[in-house]
Parts: sequence; C-alpha cells; structure tokens
Amino acid sequence: MRHANFCREDRGQTFIIVALMLVTLIGFTGIATDVAWFQMNLVRVQRAADAAALAGVVLLPGNVSGAVTAAQNEAAKNGYANGVSGVTVTAVAETGNNKIIDTTVSAPVRPFFARLFGLNAFTARRSARAEFVLPVPMGSPENYYGINVLCRDGDTPPACPQVPSAVPPGNLMPLGFFGGVEYRGGDRQNGDAYSPYYNALTGVNGLNVGTASNGNTSFDPSGYSYVADFPPGTVAGSVWLYDPTFCATGGQSSSHRRLGVGDFWFYNGGTPMTTVYNLMNMRGTPYDFTDDTVIASQTYVSDGVDKSASYQGDANYGGGATGNGAGPDCKNDPAHNNWVLLATGLTEGQYRLQVVTSSGTTDENGINGFGIEVTSAAGPTPRVYGQSRMEAFIVINNTSVFYLAQVEAAHAGKILEISLFDPGDITNTTFKIRIPTATGFQYATFTWTATGSACGAATSGGPTTSLVTSTGSCNYYNNQWVTISVPIASNYTAPTPPGEPGPGWWKIEYGTLGTGQDITTWQVNIRGNPVHLITP
Repeated sequence: MRHANFCREDRGQTFIIVALMLVTLIGFTGIATDVAWFQMNLVRVQRAADAAALAGVVLLPGNVSGAVTAAQNEAAKNGYANGVSGVTVTAVAETGNNKIIDTTVSAPVRPFFARLFGLNAFTARRSARAEFVLPVPMGSPENYYGINVLCRDGDTPPACPQVPSAVPPGNLMPLGFFGGVEYRGGDRQNGDAYSPYYNALTGVNGLNVGTASNGNTSFDPSGYSYVADFPPGTVAGSVWLYDPTFCATGGQSSSHRRLGVGDFWFYNGGTPMTTVYNLMNMRGTPYDFTDDTVIASQTYVSDGVDKSASYQGDANYGGGATGNGAGPDCKNDPAHNNWVLLATGLTEGQYRLQVVTSSGTTDENGINGFGIEVTSAAGPTPRVYGQSRMEAFIVINNTSVFYLAQVEAAHAGKILEISLFDPGDITNTTFKIRIPTATGFQYATFTWTATGSACGAATSGGPTTSLVTSTGSCNYYNNQWVTISVPIASNYTAPTPPGEPGPGWWKIEYGTLGTGQDITTWQVNIRGNPVHLITP
C-alpha cells in the first residue's frame, strides 16, 4: 500500500516536471522563432540599404539632394519608406570622397513571443556604402583639347606656329596632338578602333568589305565623346570647334601629313564625307546616353576631292586649288583652320560633345583632325577633356610627352587600365607612363598584354617601366590592342607637380629616334564596375 502511494506521488511529480519542461521548451522555441524572424528582417533591411546606396550614388557628386531622394525612393520600393511606421532612411555623401554615399535603413521588427514579456519591437538597422567611379578625364587639363601646332610646308615640328585662342588675345600652348576621327569607310588598322566599318584583310583598296564577322567588330556608330565642364559661377559659357571640316591638305608623304590639323586621305581621295558635332546636356548621368538632350549641332560635308597633291600658300597651311580632279579650294572655307562657335550662353553643368562621321562607303577613307575650346564670359575657367576614350593624331619629335588621364586620390589602391590601339607605328617607338609626385614625375611599373603581334613580338610582359612597340623593321602591334595595367599606390594623393595646371594628371611618354606621325586610339579606366558597393 505504501508502495502504491509512492508510485502515485512519483507520477504526480513527473507531470509537474514535464509541464515545466514544456513551458521551457515552448519558451526556447518562441525565442528561436523571434531570432529567426529578426535575422530575416535584417537581411531585408540590408538589401534595401544596398539598393538605396546604388540608386543614389549615380547622382553624385553634382546632385546631393537628388541622390538622397533617389536613395529613399529606392528603399521605399523595397518596403522601407522613410518616416512611415517607424522607418528611417538616411543617405549622406562622404566628405573625404564625394563620389561615395553612405545609407542607413532602420526599421522596427515586431516579435511573436517576446511580446509576452513586454518586448513589443526590436530595431533592425543596416548600412551600405556605394561608390560611383566617373569616366576618367583624358587628354587635357586645360580649357582646350586636341590642339597642336600649325605646321606649314618647310616647318619642322615643334618649330611651327601656335593656334590662336578662340577668344583673343593669346595663343594656346600645344598639347602635342590634334583630336581625330576617321570615316566609316576607312580601315581600322589606320588607328581608329571604333569609327571605321572595315578591317585590314582583302577587298577594295585593301579593305575588307564583307560582313561583321570579318569587318571591324568593334565598330561603334556613337563615335567619340568629349566633356565640356562648366563649374558653378559660369556666365555665358561657350563651346568652340577648331577646323571642324575635312580638308585633305595632309597628303600621303610624312612631310605633308603634318600640314594644318593634318586632314588627309589614306588612299587617293574618295566620296564626300560628313562630320557631325552634337552638343548635349548630360543631365548628370555620364554613363547613360539615352537621356541626353541635343542643344546644338553642326554638320560639315567635304566635296570628296583630294587637295593634297597641289596645296597652295604656306600662310593657309594647305588647301590647294586642284588635286585628283579639279575641286574648290577649301582654304576659303570659313571653317578651315579657323574657330567656329558651336554654342554659347551655357550655364554651369557638364555637356557632352559627340563627334560622329557619315554612313560610310568603301571610298570614305580619311581622317578629320579638329580641336575644341571652352570659354566663359565670367566665373571660373571651364574644362574640356576626352570621356574615357579618344583618338589622337600625334606629331612626334624624338621624345614627346602628352597628358594621358587625371587620376583622383579616391582611386588609391586600385588598378589603372590603359588601352592603346595600334600604338607606336613610328620607327623605334617606346612607351612609358609618368605618375605625378609632389616634386615632379616618376615612371610607373606596369604589366601589359596585347591581342596579337607581328614579327614574333611578345603579347604580354612586365613588371616593367617601358614597352617597345616598333623597331626599324617592324610595327609589332599594328591593328592590335595593348592593355597596360598600373597598380595605384595605396598612399596615392593625386599631387600637382610644380608647373602643372591641375592635380593628378598622369602622362604618357612617346619616345622615338626621330620625327614622325602616328594615329592611335587611347582608353583609360579604373578597373571594376563604375557603380559598386564597398564592403568593409
């Protein structure tokens, strides 16, 4: 009897223990459920912060308020509207790098079981950072681009007259090259990677006139773009074009190719050619051309006559009365070797100058050289530069040095990628890259690769401080891309060397054993996605 009573008492204790364990187990289950729910909401909040940062950063640095609005709108699309139901979304441009945005999304998370203990909400907070790498300015730290000297017959570079400023008085110090664009009927191996339809294989005048599979697969009808940058305080900004028309005074011989801005046929004349200059408001979106608005446009049409055979008048730098078939003398063209006003009355902001050529035939095989200058009636000095890529018609005299690209301090620790198309066709050419320092310049150490080569030359190399692209008997990289990769030091500060017009301008040294001319396409980029998140 005592044993039966003991068993009944034992069963009662078991019930109590099981009940207490169930309460504990349910409590742990509730806590685990609330923790899992909170973690899931943290992921959602992080995704909203990431999306907000990517949406807002593309409006920096010029439109901070717009960047904040865009970030908050994107967070709202992801379910977190600023000021609604306890949600807070902040977006701030960093002071040290105004192309980085910091976003934070904070939102209450209501638990399931913790409310039984008086905990009605937890705060989920996550942050994100995004960077917008703008196109690298190229070719000029000045308010003019693509301006060289104006050589006449008998002149030897660099002993040639300078180009006068569009707004007198004064002349423009030469940058060592004229801007260039080739026509669509030309051959890619002449130096323009994007404008010609054709590639060097077989066909009319040595051109491949077949399909895209054996033509220029990198053909881009959008041409080349240059940025006219007018800072705050600009009054009546203007954009000028120097010698925007095609007038073939350069000829085939090396001495004639440097006359004036160097326009010339690669063969013996052809069909009339058209060059179009479109000035567009970029609307703060440098990578998106779809929202650009054309505010000015000029079209120049040649007559298709080669005037280089009998040019006249040193003072006019070419423009003969007759050539391969009599034609009008373009030295009387008001756009030939003169400044032409494209647009004026511009206010602060960035404008894109697009240069494109006509539809193209197999006989359209010339290069049009030109220059650009931007001025303002009052306010800070504006700037103009190539947007990530450019074609240059270069006149070399032994060792020549050109402005390559402006690399900001914000790019410290990254990789600068320099792509040269058809580089160094002059005999015995060597390239070097100069990095600015506080006291001058130093040669960069780089690695490089090429898409192909001739005469058994290497297609990669480095680390090195120099690259040989030709000898007396062979042009190694004709019709090929050569890509140079330069590590940017982690302590790089974009200094301004003594006597230089602006900070962070890298240069390219073009060394030869004499005087010559070259046409090449240059591209410069900071390696990586231009819009990206920055992880800790």
